[in-house]
Order: sequence, then structure tokens, then C-alpha cells
Amino acid sequence: METLTILVVLLVLLIFAGLIVFSITNTRQQKRARAQMAQTLGITPVEADTTLLAQISALYQTPGNKPRHSLHNVMRRRLPDGDLFLFDLVDRDGESDSWLERQAVAIRSDTLRLPPFQIFPKINPEKYALGALANAIVEWGVSKVGTPVQFPEFPAFQARYTLTSTDPEAAQRFFDEARARFFARTEYYNLRAAGGLFVFAEIQPGVKLNDPAQITNRINRALDIYRLFQESGGI
Repeated sequence: METLTILVVLLVLLIFAGLIVFSITNTRQQKRARAQMAQTLGITPVEADTTLLAQISALYQTPGNKPRHSLHNVMRRRLPDGDLFLFDLVDRDGESDSWLERQAVAIRSDTLRLPPFQIFPKINPEKYALGALANAIVEWGVSKVGTPVQFPEFPAFQARYTLTSTDPEAAQRFFDEARARFFARTEYYNLRAAGGLFVFAEIQPGVKLNDPAQITNRINRALDIYRLFQESGGI
């Protein structure tokens, strides 16, 4: 019996040690993958400063809720008139960490003058049987973070996205025909913006982490949005 007990203890210790080794190895592999990706994309790993955290965190606040956000795996590319950041965002307010964003793109620039708004993608009800129900649920949920803004003059844009804002009139003025037409040609874009900063992510299946090709596409799309938002001023 004593020998069996010793064997069980050794087995438990061996499994525990194996888990530690696996965790360390996996972490090192992820760091190497991120470093290689950063080199490929021409972006530089940086420490997240408190100003950037506060600005990004403000875009994810909801009335009566002040989550404890933290930024991870932040990388930066200098732009001629601003900065582009690739980052992960974690909400540490609950019992366990909640990853709100994985490799999202933020662009910060003094040339941006954006009204506060959020854009959430809609599901095409012609492709998916429960699309209309899912869109209704999304619209109900996002109404908690702002007032839904209607764009009857741009039906193609409104069919693709739900837009909410704490300043609906400013958001409606900002989304002119050119901007509405641009987003009407896209899918799965998720956008949060205010002042001189916006965060761009994509809500779609098949997204792979640390895939340079996919991240390059995401960065290029964010830069397209950046140029669009710079045109004709802001608010």
C-alpha cells in the first residue's frame, strides 16, 4: 500500500511538472510568434502607457459600469500624423478575466475629430435563418451603451450595421454619403470611436491569431478607415 501511495504521488508530481513545462514552452512559442509577426509587419512591441489604456478603456465603458481593463501584447507603428496600435484588451472586473479584444487595431491622431459612436455588424437574414432574431438581440444589447442612430437615407449601410452613440445628432452628421457608402461595402466590421481615437476589430469566423496575412489585412482596413475619417474634417 505504501509503495502504491508513493507511485500515485510521483505520478501527480510528474503531471504537474509536465503542465508547468508545457505552459512555459507554450508561452515562449507565443512570444517568438509575436516577435516574428512584429518584424514581418514592421511594428514594434511597446509597454502600454496609462494614457492609451484610459483612452481605449473609455470606449468600452457602459453606464453604471467601470470595468478594470488592461492592455496586453501592445505593438505600435508610427504614422506621419499619429500612431497605430495592435493590442489585446482584457476586462478583469469579474471572477475571471474576459478577453474583449484579440489583436484589435487602434489609431490615435490629432487629425481625427470623431463623435462618440459604436458600429456593430448585422447578420444577413437572407443567408441565416435566425439572422433577424440575432439582429434584434444585438440592437437591444447595444442600446444599453448608446442611442441607436437611424440612417433611412442610407438603407444599404443600415442593412449592414447597427450604430449607437451618446451624441446621435453628431454621429448622424458625421456619417455622410461617402462614409455610409464605404461601410455598406464591408462586412463584420466592429468599430468604437471618440475624439482622436478609434478601435477597429472584425467579428467573423475563421480569424487566426498571429497570422501575419490576416493582421496585415486588418491593419490596411483600419488605415482605409483612418483616411476616410480624416476626409472633410470631423464633428
